Amino acid sequence: MRAIVTDTPQPPLACQRDAFTLPDSLVYLNTAYMGPLPRVTALAAQQALTSRINPAGIGADAFFEPAERARAACAALVNADPEQVALVTSAAQAVAIAVDNLDTAEGGTIVVPGEQFPSNVLGWRRLAERGLSVRTVPRPLSEEARADGRSVATIWNERLLAAVDSRCAIVAVEPGHWTDGTRFDVDALAVRAREVGAALVIDATQFVGVHPCDVARWQPDLFVAHAYKSMLSHYGLGFAVLGPRLARGRPLDEHWMLRRDAENFSGLVDYQEAYAGGVRRFDTNVRANGILIESLAASADLLGQWQPARVADYCRRLMEGLDDRFRALGFGLAPAADRLPNLFGLQAPAGRNLEGLRRALDARQVQVSIRGTSLRVSLHAFNQRQDLEVLLDALASS
Repeated sequence: MRAIVTDTPQPPLACQRDAFTLPDSLVYLNTAYMGPLPRVTALAAQQALTSRINPAGIGADAFFEPAERARAACAALVNADPEQVALVTSAAQAVAIAVDNLDTAEGGTIVVPGEQFPSNVLGWRRLAERGLSVRTVPRPLSEEARADGRSVATIWNERLLAAVDSRCAIVAVEPGHWTDGTRFDVDALAVRAREVGAALVIDATQFVGVHPCDVARWQPDLFVAHAYKSMLSHYGLGFAVLGPRLARGRPLDEHWMLRRDAENFSGLVDYQEAYAGGVRRFDTNVRANGILIESLAASADLLGQWQPARVADYCRRLMEGLDDRFRALGFGLAPAADRLPNLFGLQAPAGRNLEGLRRALDARQVQVSIRGTSLRVSLHAFNQRQDLEVLLDALASS
């Protein structure tokens, strides 16, 4: 299903709590850890499991048709051509495809923000065998930003852009930092990468479904999202968009399902050298897992109906007027313009026991995560203003 694209202003999204089966007593502010499954996604998974109990009714089309539905729905969420979309098991698998296939010169650098999620760092270290090195741009210190008179995000983005120089072979980023939602200027990085001829890799696992994405504008060489967080699906299946530099590359394995005419089961021993169309050669065979593929298709369809821009606006509205109340409790919080609307970090006051605070919140059924020196709060369309009021009360009394 294509995401709705219209010039007519859409009404603001209402709270979608009824689309889930979360307990009324639970304040779940932890989608950046793992997104809950919507009812339609759980139903799709249950139906797939039921059909698998007796495989007599599972035809050859089950290996292909659900994958095409999921591919189209994921493409629609990010303004991509479905023929550019591969179904992958994880962000790490997608990065491995790029590591295998990008043509890079010795002595080049791979630019990454400091403390980026491991899936978009560890794989690049393999390129040391080809004479490349990872160039990490660390987070500026808060004290440094105060002395400079600019925000941490502003300085960090400036330094990331400066690192994309003539030696840069790959820029590997997130639209927002996974630990605290610091926003990175993907538009500017995309332009700069093209200017110096560097490959652009975007891990949007915390972004797709809750923000508008425009792959056609960014033109990344690789864009990937594992679907178990903001996309509200299962662990083990997501999608990647591959640009021209990767589209005709070599897949990580040579699975029969990824060859031309694989739908013809009776002819599988007539081994085909040609791959299936588009970038299907990079699909994981896990796409044939009915539970995972039907869940991915259902969640991507639902997010397309809600529209990512409306989800982002909904999360933004939830936080209106609350920033100063968090700061009054002693927590540092980046300006709204410098962070993702669905994900932000509350920097703990000096000496505050974060793990003890997390346990105290958990005892009150308020779920957040600790990442670095922050309490990470992550929102989605099922959250409501009362969730944040409960969090504020719990922080004040813990």
